[in-house]
Amino acid sequence: MSGGNPAPPGAGKGAPSRTAPAVPRRRGRPPQPEALEERRKQILAAAIEIFGRRGFHDATMQQISRAAGISVGLIYQYFRDKEDLLHAVINGILDSYLREIPAARATETDPLKRLHAAVRAYFRVVDEHRAAALIGYRESRVLPRARMTEIMARERQTTGLIAECVTECRDAGVLEVEDVELLTYQLVVYVHAWPLHAWRLEPQPGGEAYIQRGLAQMLRPVQPAPPSSAP
Repeated sequence: MSGGNPAPPGAGKGAPSRTAPAVPRRRGRPPQPEALEERRKQILAAAIEIFGRRGFHDATMQQISRAAGISVGLIYQYFRDKEDLLHAVINGILDSYLREIPAARATETDPLKRLHAAVRAYFRVVDEHRAAALIGYRESRVLPRARMTEIMARERQTTGLIAECVTECRDAGVLEVEDVELLTYQLVVYVHAWPLHAWRLEPQPGGEAYIQRGLAQMLRPVQPAPPSSAP
């Protein structure tokens, strides 16, 4: 017979565990879509700042994280790498074109006014996103072929919105255009010259004066002459 105190009831083999039941961990509410989008915009704004100041190759994710005021790890929850950030910066401008140009065209019914509205909307996007536009001009060549092909297709889509307006003007007889593609190209290049070369103009024009002068310079020569009054 063994000595010692007897074991308490239920302490033998197969007795139920006295371990306290696990308490489910309380989890916070998942971020709302609006908060996720704001965070994404915050990261992109920081990337635009750093890419613009240091260039794509010299920029680091650590610098971008400091500019955004967040951790590097959090950036990687939104973007795979620097290349993904650059791609998102350029696509953001293209998204704005595809949103703003149709909205501007829809405010007018007269073909010539629709063309003016479309070009002005195109200009506003470039003017409001000047830093991002400059990065796109300078750095897009570092993207791989597949992404460049995608971006070029979307750029053709945006210029196609302008070309549609030029075609409407030609078909309505308010512009005498032989080459719709060439006139569209001239209008688009003129808009993109604003952040690149407008500093060369003396005196330095404001944005409204710049686009008004350009539209007059390019469209007036292809407008039909008004019918002469009978003697």
